[in-house]
Amino acid sequence: MSAKRQVVSSPERCKVLVVDDDLTARLLASQALGREQFDVIVAEEGITALQIFQQEQPDIVLMDVEMPGLNGFEVCRQLRNMPCGKLVPILMATGQDDIESVREAYAAGATDFVTKPFNWQILGHRLRYMIRASNITEQLHELQKSEVRLGNAQRIARMGNWEWNLKTGELYWSDQLFSLLGIQRGMAKAGLKTFLHRIPLRERSQIHHWLKELIASNESGFASGIKHRVSVAEGLMLDVQHQAEVFCDEDGSAKLISGTMLDVTELKKAQDQILKLARFDSLTGLSNRSVFRERVQMAMEHAERQGYLGAVLFLDLDNFKRINDTFGHGIGDLLLQEVAKRLNSCVRNTDMVGHDQSSSLVARFGGDEFTVLLPEINQVKDAEQVARRILESIGHQINLAGHDVVVTPSIGIAIFPHHGENVDSLMKNVDAAMYYVKHAGKNGYELFVKSMNVVAKRRLELESNLRKAIELNELSLNYQPQIDMQTNRIIGVEALLRWHSEELGFVSPVEFIPVAEETGLITPIGEWVMREACAQAVRWQVQGLPEIRMAVNLSVRQFAKQSLEKQVNQVLLDTGLPVHCLELEITENMMMDDVEGSVETLHRLKALGVQLAIDDFGTGYSSLSYLKRFPIDRLKVDRSFITHVTTDPGDASVTQAIIAVAHNLGLSVTAEGVEEESQLAFLREHSCEEVQGYLFSRPLKADDLAELLGSNNGYIHL
Repeated sequence: MSAKRQVVSSPERCKVLVVDDDLTARLLASQALGREQFDVIVAEEGITALQIFQQEQPDIVLMDVEMPGLNGFEVCRQLRNMPCGKLVPILMATGQDDIESVREAYAAGATDFVTKPFNWQILGHRLRYMIRASNITEQLHELQKSEVRLGNAQRIARMGNWEWNLKTGELYWSDQLFSLLGIQRGMAKAGLKTFLHRIPLRERSQIHHWLKELIASNESGFASGIKHRVSVAEGLMLDVQHQAEVFCDEDGSAKLISGTMLDVTELKKAQDQILKLARFDSLTGLSNRSVFRERVQMAMEHAERQGYLGAVLFLDLDNFKRINDTFGHGIGDLLLQEVAKRLNSCVRNTDMVGHDQSSSLVARFGGDEFTVLLPEINQVKDAEQVARRILESIGHQINLAGHDVVVTPSIGIAIFPHHGENVDSLMKNVDAAMYYVKHAGKNGYELFVKSMNVVAKRRLELESNLRKAIELNELSLNYQPQIDMQTNRIIGVEALLRWHSEELGFVSPVEFIPVAEETGLITPIGEWVMREACAQAVRWQVQGLPEIRMAVNLSVRQFAKQSLEKQVNQVLLDTGLPVHCLELEITENMMMDDVEGSVETLHRLKALGVQLAIDDFGTGYSSLSYLKRFPIDRLKVDRSFITHVTTDPGDASVTQAIIAVAHNLGLSVTAEGVEEESQLAFLREHSCEEVQGYLFSRPLKADDLAELLGSNNGYIHL
C-alpha cells in the first residue's frame, strides 16, 4: 500500500483521490491539481484505493480504467456499495476512442468520464463543478427523502397540511390532505369551496367563524384550533382536529395561514369507549354505580322541588356465588346479562310508574348487585309493584348454555325523600332493607324501616370480627356423638363450629355461617375446621380412646373447588388421621347444582378412601336416578322430619321412605335431632342404623367427649 498527501489541507480545499498505476500520471496529477487548490491523495492500485477511500472519504475520485489487479470498473462498483461512496463523484479516465470503456464506466456507477491526455487546468475546473453539482444533487436527494419521510409520517399519523396565501388567494393541499378528504389529486382543485363541501351542513357556520377569526388576526404566530367532522364518502364521516397559525406582513395584516388537519376518528372512538367504560358496565351494558348515584342525586333534587315521591330498589342475587363456583364464571356472566335484560324489561313495561317513565334507570352496582331508580312514583305501592314484577321475572328457571339455573333476588326498597336526606343515606338504607330480606329467608322484598339499620350494623360487625376470628383463635369445635343402634356405642361424631368473639361474645352459627358464606370467609374457615377436626380425632386415638369416625361438613365453596381432593389428602397426611376415619358431609342441593361435576368430585374423594354422607336429606330436590350415581355411604335424615315423626303422618312417611330407599341402595342411615324416646322407638322399628341428638348428648367440647368415650368404652344407654 502506498499513499501520500502532497499539499497541506485547509478547510476550504477539496480532497481528490487519484487512482492510477502510472507513477508519472500520479506525479503530474499531484502537481497540477495542487496548484488548483486541491488536496491530492494518490493510490497506485484498486485495493489500496478502496482502503484509502474509507479512511479519507475524499470529495471526488479521479480513476484510471486500466490497472493491474482490480481494474477501475470493479473499484467503482465497490465504491458505490460503500455507505459513504454512494454519492461521491467518480471521474473515470479512458482512451481517446474507447467507447466501450465509456459505457462500462457509466454501468459501473461512474459520474462522468474524461479522455487522456488531460488538460490539467480545465480538469481542475471540471472537478470543482462536479463536486458542486454533486452537493446540490445530494441536497436535492435529501430534500426528496425528507419530503417522502414527511409524507409517510403524515400518512401514518393520518394528517394533512395546507397553506393559504391570503394575498394571492392560492391554496395548497398536501397529498395526504387530498387523501383524508377522499379526493383524488387532479379530480378537484384545492380550494375553500371544495373543502367546505365536505363539511356537514350544521358545522359549516362554525368553520366560517373560525376562518374569519384567523384572517382578522394582526399578530404573527396567532394559533387556533377547531374540532369538526368531514364527509369523505357516502355515509362515512371522519372526526378531525384542525390547527392553524397566522403569519402577518410588516403592517400587521395576515398574509399566510398554515394549517394541519389530523384524523382523530379512532382517538375519539377510544375516548368514547373510555368514557363508556367509566360510566357503563362492560358486561351488561347497564349504567354503573357512579352514573346511578348521579342520577339519584338529580332525581332527589327534582322530587324535592316538585313535591314528588321517588324510589330506589336495591337487589342482590341469592346464591349467585354458588352458581358461579359450580358452573364457572362464564355461566355466571351469562346469568348477569340475562338478569340485566329482565330488569330493563320489568322497568320498561311497568305502568305503575309516575310522570316520567323514560327517566327510570337500571344499573349494575357491582358483582351480583343491581339497582333500579324510579324517579317519580304516585305512591309507595308503585315501587312494591315493580319489586313484585322483578321477583316474578327473575325467579323463573333460566337456561344458560345448556344449564338450567334458578336464581332469586332479595330486594330492598327505599322511598325518597322519606328514607334519606342525601344519596349516601338513601343508599345505606336501601342496602339495609335488602340485607333484611337476605336474613329473613331471601327471595322477597321489603320496604325500609329504621329498625333495619340495627340489622345492617350487626351484619357489618359480624363480618369485621369474623375476618380475624381464626387469627385471634376465637373459633372452636364441639362434637356431637353418633350412636350405633345395634351396639349402643359411639361410632362417630359430627364436628360443629362455634365462635366466641372477644368483642361480640358468643355468636350463634345460625347468625355467622350465612355471613361467612356470603363474604367467602367460609373457605379458610372450612379448611380450618377440617384440619382441626382431623387433628382432634388423632389426639383421641393417641390417648387410647376407641377409634371413631369424624364427620365434617363441607361448604358450597369447598365442594365446588377443583382441588378439593388434594386439600383433603393434604390434611390427612399432615394430621396422620387414617382415611377411613374421615367422613365428609355434603347437602343434596350442593350436589344437584351440577350433577356431572358432583359425580366426578365425589368419585375423586371416594378414591382417597374417605366416607361420604348426604346431609339434611329430604329437604332438597334429588331424585333416585341421580342418587344411584353418587358414591356415598350414608344418608342423614334432616331433623325437621324427626321432630314430628311420631305426630305427623307425613313426616313419618317421608322418614320411613328415606330409610327404605337408603337400604335398597345399600346405604346406612343416620337420623339427626333425636330428642324423645318415642322418636328413638320409631327409628329402631324401621331399622335406622345410627342416631344423633340431645336425647343422647348435646355437642361437647373435646375433653368432655373424651371423657364420654372413655367411660364404658363409648357405650351409651339407649
